[in-house]
Amino acid sequence: MLRSLRRRMGESQETRHVVIALDILIVVLVVGTVGYILIEHMTFTQALYMTVITITTVGFREVKPLGTGGIYFTIAVIVLGVSAVLFFLAGMIEFILSRYLGDFWGRRRMKNTIAKLEGHYVICGYGRVGRSVAEELCTQKKEFVVIEKNAEAFEECVKDGFLAVLGSATDTGVLVDAGIERAIGLVSALRSDADNLYVILTARQMRPHLLLIARADQPGSEEKLEFVGADRVISPHKIAGKRMANLMLRPGACEFLDVVAAGNLPEYQLNEVSVGDNSPLRGQSIKEVGLRENTGVTVLSVRKAGEISFNVNPEPDTKVGKGDVLILIGTPEQMSRLEAML
Repeated sequence: MLRSLRRRMGESQETRHVVIALDILIVVLVVGTVGYILIEHMTFTQALYMTVITITTVGFREVKPLGTGGIYFTIAVIVLGVSAVLFFLAGMIEFILSRYLGDFWGRRRMKNTIAKLEGHYVICGYGRVGRSVAEELCTQKKEFVVIEKNAEAFEECVKDGFLAVLGSATDTGVLVDAGIERAIGLVSALRSDADNLYVILTARQMRPHLLLIARADQPGSEEKLEFVGADRVISPHKIAGKRMANLMLRPGACEFLDVVAAGNLPEYQLNEVSVGDNSPLRGQSIKEVGLRENTGVTVLSVRKAGEISFNVNPEPDTKVGKGDVLILIGTPEQMSRLEAML
């Protein structure tokens, strides 16, 4: 019976409190009943009745006069029984409050936490794609907020330990609740291309310089999403096809890049550096900067400002300008020296 009760109620701290208290209460009832039968030679009904009225302190008379042994045994039953009853009642109150008020206080705490976030990411949708994005950001130890309008998916997201807002990402107020005004990036992974289009358009109007990534399922949606302001558009079907083809043709290279990009290879890290106005890299060539000599990192490629293609394995005399992006690889220690240099 207790096992089925545990399964129905779950295994939260409040549930364990109630189950333990109930176990103790049953033990006291059994010990008290058996004790009165053995010490005072009562019938089972009389012994059970005496045990119940003793631990509940209702004040009824004994079923028969007690001897010295029965009196001392009753004192022990009172102390243990009353303690068990109080412990059980406290557990029940805790369980009821956690069930009816826990969600309210939990949502309030989560809302306050989201309101304090700065430089986080917003994920619109907690389907298969949105969940994968959230898990990857969590692995990379990045702060993010999920927006989900489906109540079941929202509860699942919260159970997974992620910050979330219940509502439609197409609602401007919901985007504000997710902290879009303080975010540095947004991923729109909704199931509908039309919804993704609306989210990207709204987000671009609210934050002109926000990094926007969108999901596209239907042919022709990619161009529309880029037109309304998406910085990158990802088609899961195309990505999956290319991924499977590359795994067949270049499995080792793909696995190496996956491991390095995910940070699962402690010896090496893959990183990128954007060259800003005050960057010490600006206006110098790769050789003049001396990244490898001074930090040990290797420059894999350079993408010039305003260009889409990368210059892989750039020459040492390649000039680095404002807005350029450098893709680097190195050990954690080398990356730390690079951060100190920059």
